[in-house]
Formats: sequence, C-alpha cells, structure tokens
Amino acid sequence: MATAAQRRFCRCACFCSQNLYVARYGLHLHFRDEHQLRRDYGPLLRSRGCVTSKDFQQLLEELEQEVGRRRRLGQESVVRKALIASSYHPARPEVYSSLQDAALAPEFMAAAEYSTSPGADLEGLLQRLETVSGTDV
Repeated sequence: MATAAQRRFCRCACFCSQNLYVARYGLHLHFRDEHQLRRDYGPLLRSRGCVTSKDFQQLLEELEQEVGRRRRLGQESVVRKALIASSYHPARPEVYSSLQDAALAPEFMAAAEYSTSPGADLEGLLQRLETVSGTDV
C-alpha cells in the first residue's frame, strides 16, 4: 500500500484559475493576472460596483489569496492526513477489530460477494440490493 508521501496529489490546472467566486460582485471569474482581469472583466466589474482603485486592489488580493489557497490544498491535505494517522487513537478499538462477517446481514454479504464475481452485472446487483433494503431500488 502506498503511503501519503508516495502518492502525488493531482488536480486540473484550471482548478487554480477558473471559477473563482467573488460574492461581493456576484461573479465567477477566470483569473491569471491583473492584466487579464482588467481586460476580461473591467467593464463588468465597474458595473457591479468595483469602481475605485482600492476596490480593484482589494479584489486582486482576494483572488491571489484564493489561488494560493487552492495551490496549497494538496500539501495541506498530506500534512493533515499524517497528523491524523500519527495522533488518532480510537476510543473503542474493539469496534474496528471485532467486526466479523457474521455481524452483517446474510443478504448484504450475498450482494457483496456477487459484486466481485466474474459474471456480476448491474441488474443482478440491483436485484440483490432490493433484497437488502427491502425496497425497490
């Protein structure tokens, strides 16, 4: 099993530059840099109340902070996972170690076993799940 240090965090490049929401102006923006922002959104921003240089500077800082936050997400996630892994101790470890197949409903076990069988298909699995839930799926 790969550890958190061995796995890479991947994201689409557009995640850091597109769909940045600015509630104050009610806009979702694409942001690369100040020049692009002025060119693509200048008139629209002015019509929504971003009229002074202070307004624009504040918006620019907000967008740069959000882009930075999005870029750090992967690294911060790895740090959080490591912290949890090193410090989490279940209050009731027996809950995790004593769960046996016998504690699960036989219908659920049959559905789980079927789902990993070579001939499994969606229709067959749905039929088994109807039995587990007691309702039409």
